[in-house]
Amino acid sequence: MADISVSLGSHASIAPVTPEELCALYADRVCRFAAVVAGRDGDPEEIAQEALLKAITKLDRFDPRRGSMEGWLWRIVANTAKDATRKARLRALLTGRLARRDSAVVDLEAVAVERLSAGELLEAIARLSPRDRQLLGLRFVADLDTASVGLSAESARRAIGRALDRLRVLVSGGLR
Repeated sequence: MADISVSLGSHASIAPVTPEELCALYADRVCRFAAVVAGRDGDPEEIAQEALLKAITKLDRFDPRRGSMEGWLWRIVANTAKDATRKARLRALLTGRLARRDSAVVDLEAVAVERLSAGELLEAIARLSPRDRQLLGLRFVADLDTASVGLSAESARRAIGRALDRLRVLVSGGLR
C-alpha cells in the first residue's frame, strides 16, 4: 500500500502514514472518543471500528492544508456516532410501529371473538367470495403480511380492506 504524507496533528512534522500507522497512533484514542460521543443509542466499539474503517478508506483524501489529522479523524468519529444514533432511533421507531401494528391485529381479533361465536364468523366468511375468503385466510389465519398474499403490497392492503368491509357488513346483518 502506498504511503501518504499527512500532518499528524500535534506531531509537527510531515510523516508518511499508512493505515497500519493510523490505527497504531489513534485506535485507542478513537475508542475512548467513540465511548464519549456514542450516547445511549450507540455501541462505542462498533462506532470506533466503523470510523477507523472510514478513515482508512478515505486516507488518500485527507488534506493537511484543511487541518490536522486528529481534527479530521475526530470529525469522522463524531459523524459516525451521529449516523449510529439516527439508525438506532429509526430502528426503535420502526420496531414501535410494528409492535403497535401487531397489537392492533390482536385487538381486532379480540373484538371479533367477543362479539361473535366462531360459528357466526365462519358463516359470514362462507358468504364472501372465494377471493375474499382466500385473502382473509392468508392474511389472518396463515398470518402472512400484505405483501405475501400474491399481490403487490398496496393492492393486497386495499383488497384485504375491501374484504374486511364486506365481512363487517355481513356480520352486522347488513346494517352498515
